[in-house]
Amino acid sequence: MISNKIVKASYLGNGVTRQWGIPFSYTDTSQICVALLENDVQTILDSNDFTVNTGSGVVVYPKTNDDPPIAAGVVLVVFRDTDITQLSDLTNQGGAWPETIETSLDKLTQIAQEQGEALERSVKVSISSDENPEELMTNLYKKAAEATTSASAAAISETNAGNSATAASVSAGAAANSKTRAEEILADIEAAAETVGGAATVYDPNKQYEKANQVMVENGDTYRCIEPSLGEYPPLSSNWVLTATGKKDTFERDENGDLVPVKYAQASDFWGIDENGDIYPRHTI
Repeated sequence: MISNKIVKASYLGNGVTRQWGIPFSYTDTSQICVALLENDVQTILDSNDFTVNTGSGVVVYPKTNDDPPIAAGVVLVVFRDTDITQLSDLTNQGGAWPETIETSLDKLTQIAQEQGEALERSVKVSISSDENPEELMTNLYKKAAEATTSASAAAISETNAGNSATAASVSAGAAANSKTRAEEILADIEAAAETVGGAATVYDPNKQYEKANQVMVENGDTYRCIEPSLGEYPPLSSNWVLTATGKKDTFERDENGDLVPVKYAQASDFWGIDENGDIYPRHTI
């Protein structure tokens, strides 16, 4: 009688254990097999590589102390593999011993259990499917490869997105800095334009001058203020730079203290100035 449905047992190596339990029934030690799984590579051991201790119901591996125990992380599987044979010979009108019949039935049960365990690990298709298991496995491997490729592509896309976000952040910062600098330059240009675009004022030693202010001194030279200045005569101060040179006696001050040209345009034989100060031709065709 066989009531135990177990046909295999898996153990994890620890670098110490040498004896591995046999939790299933068997009628002969030749049915006991051992497999090792290390680094995803499975190896079925030869029967000479291990020992079956029927008294204690264990497999001894390695079977001698000369070999080290299996390392941590290595998987050892003890399983039963029964030959699919029928060796009982029942003759006509011969003896039919109950033990012989039961042994044969036990063997058939063991074979059925082992095949059932193998079927549980196999790929099956529905009974109405036109696809065979081999085709199904091919498609599964293909889908798995596609999923791996998609996952890798997604990871790359995520990395690229992160890099793009970083680059965008850097660009945004650079743009902000450029905008700030442009605004500063524009402000300087506008400040300079306010002064450069108009006439230079006569230098006043009692006036506070700021950067970009322009003044004219007595000899007609004009200076531009490059640092705030008060009471510093432009020709003698490093806070002023010469921007234009006028001829001596080119300008003079009028009754308001403003600089005016010393000489004015004179009339010629071809042109004259009327009572309104407008120029008109002396001769007409």
